[in-house]
Amino acid sequence: MSNARAIRGTRGLAVGVLALLTGALILWHGLLPDVGGAASLIETFLPWLGGAILVLGVAAVLRLSLLGGICVAVAAAIWSLTFGPAFLPGMATGATSLTVASENIHAPNSAAGAIAADLAAKNPDVIALQELDAASRTAVAATLGTKYPYSQVVGTVGVWSRIPITGEKKLDLGLGWDRALWVELDTPGTPTRVYAVHLASVRPGQYQQRDTMLANLTATLKADRSPRVVVVGDFNSASTDREFTPLTHVVHEASQSDLGFGFTWPAEFPIARLDHALTRGMTTVTNTVLPDNGSDHRGILVGLR
Repeated sequence: MSNARAIRGTRGLAVGVLALLTGALILWHGLLPDVGGAASLIETFLPWLGGAILVLGVAAVLRLSLLGGICVAVAAAIWSLTFGPAFLPGMATGATSLTVASENIHAPNSAAGAIAADLAAKNPDVIALQELDAASRTAVAATLGTKYPYSQVVGTVGVWSRIPITGEKKLDLGLGWDRALWVELDTPGTPTRVYAVHLASVRPGQYQQRDTMLANLTATLKADRSPRVVVVGDFNSASTDREFTPLTHVVHEASQSDLGFGFTWPAEFPIARLDHALTRGMTTVTNTVLPDNGSDHRGILVGLR
């Protein structure tokens, strides 16, 4: 019996140590060296550590370990304090004055026209699309041209609007070719500047371009004196990524309208939120992730005032 207790105690200690290490990773992931972009990858999936904590909690119960249970409770509290606010719905109330939809439609994609029609059916004022190619640009323009007569396309990024566009600018954000733009919308009272971006992808050993584009986007937004700014697109960055954090000091992303983190990729079973809608000088009333409609990303829809 004493041997059995000793084994349970050892296993309970292992559960406790793993739980505390998990909690420490959540708290101090910023101290990890970013070798080859590995830290960004780890930080992208930080919210999923809640699943690891749940498994450790079950293990502590099965081993009847008080120490393990206490350590798991500490880790669970750290997770809840860190990610709970983003997981819970947190919208303002009231009517919207501007709605924006955004989606990476995945090139090449023969369903580009159908994806555009699906987004238009949600009746947004503005539709921003990323990863356009020659064929999809033609299909999207044919689908949206009547309902959204104002448009601007730069490289693989495009914006279609029901509201008149009074100005525009293409942006390369340090990539060397244009994969972002802003348009000025003639919204009632005060113009609204909408940025549409598609940042470079992150792969093992290939992350510098994404980081450069994020830094340049942050600098561009700091210098932008527009009173109302909306930034949407595929950032190839999670909100938990250290490289994304400086951007959130310039523009703000609201929580989801529904329970959850609003993961957008991959579309079949989303495990990360790579697509974002951030604002300055506006209030987010609704913020939702749309159902899978034929791309590798899910679209997002925000209502603003």
